[in-house]
Amino acid sequence: MSSLARRYTRWVRFYPPGPRRAELLGTLLECAPPERTRPTAREVGNLARHGLRARLGRPKSTGVVVLATLVTLVCGLFGAAAATRVGWEFAPSLPAGAESTALAATVFPGQQVWGGGDTRLFDMYIIADGTSQYGSVDYWVKHTAQTRDVHTYARGARDRLAAAGWLIQDGAADGESVEFSATRGGLFLTYSAYYQPDRPWYDSDGVTSFELSRASAPSWLPWVAVAGGGLAAATGWLIFGWASRRSEGAMLRTGFGAALTGLTLVVAALCAQLASGYYPPSPRPEDEAFWAMLWNLHDEWSLVVLLPALAAVTAAALPGRRQVAVWATLTVVMVGAASNVPIWLRGSCTPSGPPPNPSAEDAAGSNLARVFVHQDSTDEQRNLAEAAINRVWGAGASSFHYDPTSAEYRYAYCDGRRLAGESGNRMPYFWEVAVSGPNRLPALVAEVEHLPGVAAVRLGRPYWTFT
Repeated sequence: MSSLARRYTRWVRFYPPGPRRAELLGTLLECAPPERTRPTAREVGNLARHGLRARLGRPKSTGVVVLATLVTLVCGLFGAAAATRVGWEFAPSLPAGAESTALAATVFPGQQVWGGGDTRLFDMYIIADGTSQYGSVDYWVKHTAQTRDVHTYARGARDRLAAAGWLIQDGAADGESVEFSATRGGLFLTYSAYYQPDRPWYDSDGVTSFELSRASAPSWLPWVAVAGGGLAAATGWLIFGWASRRSEGAMLRTGFGAALTGLTLVVAALCAQLASGYYPPSPRPEDEAFWAMLWNLHDEWSLVVLLPALAAVTAAALPGRRQVAVWATLTVVMVGAASNVPIWLRGSCTPSGPPPNPSAEDAAGSNLARVFVHQDSTDEQRNLAEAAINRVWGAGASSFHYDPTSAEYRYAYCDGRRLAGESGNRMPYFWEVAVSGPNRLPALVAEVEHLPGVAAVRLGRPYWTFT
């Protein structure tokens, strides 16, 4: 086979398998002038256009082209989301170890610094009116005589960061608060401080801190997104074309498959809207909204769209009993993914006291801490413990739990299982405290664990409270 024939053979694969490929190859070779060694751009364009159309069948239908195009776009979007989700796993970590210590010393020389370390790739909490942002980690110091003069201390921090190669961006100052941001390499730093004088001794009088996150996605990640999106888009077109040709002439299967495909496209559009609702405020990284949208599409919505899409394809392509079997399997998978195991099937446990901290893997994504207090602790001791919790920078809302039959007790002591018998009646009460990451735990321990009445301070794994 000549080199021209081999090249034509590759391009005629745009057409579905069948005798049409051999006919086209023969025609192209017969019409090619003797000096031609490769297909022309016009020939390639025509083969791609008409071959992809031929894969859809139904030559008199324009609706099938519209549906196939929309399916291709949706597959490309979700394929890019899946590819970037894998790609992010190879992104460089935030500074840790000696690099983290050096950065803290640059901003807060001679101070006791809390926080630092690596964190999640994206923070999955809701901010402003939308979705997640690049994962961030905080460094902070409790106020000292130097840091309470927030404006003077901030000017010194700006100068030290600039001397270390950071590009300082304009900030804001108002009364007893100050804020500015800086970038260096792939890092984005936001410095903030505020001071509240004349506070009671048990309350915090403010904090000086900075938040560190990525300034942008890795430079190679767009190529990963394009490759994943292109592959998924091509796959979506080919599968849709296969289903379309298989169901041609079967009106019932065609109508049902088209209706379910349309519903899937509507769901996909809604998911994309929900995932892309965040517009980063200045001076957040400009590309953050795009990558957060792809992250959320994969992390939250993939099964919602992909399972109905698979159902649409099988509804159109498979006849009779096979279709029923596939539908039954998909129903079981979707119900299993959306439901939780009933409590009475989970078993029980008999706790002996506050649980240990979770494993390193579970702790890496933890945004929940628990402060346990003895049942015989006094009201004053509990009030002081709650005030200490509130002194920790970044510790969010807390809720107090004392009912051993509650879902919170089950997850605190038995990982979601029931507490056997009356064992829960003897367990310490506890606060659940929202934290931005496991780096908050050492500061929480330092503030709370030594107080009278406190039994333990632990990280907890996030959970859904199904009853």
